[in-house]
Amino acid sequence: MTLALQSLVYEPLSEEHAIELHNDFLDERLYHFIPEGPPRSLEALQREYAEFNAGAPAGSGEVWLNWAIRDGASGTCVGTLQATRFADGLLWVGYKIVPSAWGKGIATSALSWLTGELFTKFDGQPLLAAVDTRNFSSIRVLEKCQFKLQRKEPAELHGKQTEDFIFQYTGFQDRAA
Repeated sequence: MTLALQSLVYEPLSEEHAIELHNDFLDERLYHFIPEGPPRSLEALQREYAEFNAGAPAGSGEVWLNWAIRDGASGTCVGTLQATRFADGLLWVGYKIVPSAWGKGIATSALSWLTGELFTKFDGQPLLAAVDTRNFSSIRVLEKCQFKLQRKEPAELHGKQTEDFIFQYTGFQDRAA
């Protein structure tokens, strides 16, 4: 798959995207450093995306924002982006890129787009990301996108104790200037 990064398209995530992403999201390599596992079925992934699309439960104080990432040149769906503002006001981001698209700059481009999108929606509110301390590829993506390491904290991954780095986006100051 050849991707033209300048043509990435971001679509609000819907259950139709599950059909395109399901087979790629079965790849066990995706779940080595994230707490979730492969989808149990296409139907389960469709239900999950429909729930995301419906938004946070009323009265929860949360905001859920989710997108599919598509290569505009080929039309191929290559991953997902998410941002969640929890009731405590903390705003967290995450992404999942299909393995066939790894190493092509998609995560960096998508996360850069997301920080701009969130700046307009949340007025420069602190933006956080958690990453397993062994996930060097995602650490590099965060650093390229102006996230700075804030701390290390204990975590659990697939029933085992591990550690996460917590990064905070520092580029809002540049956008406000």
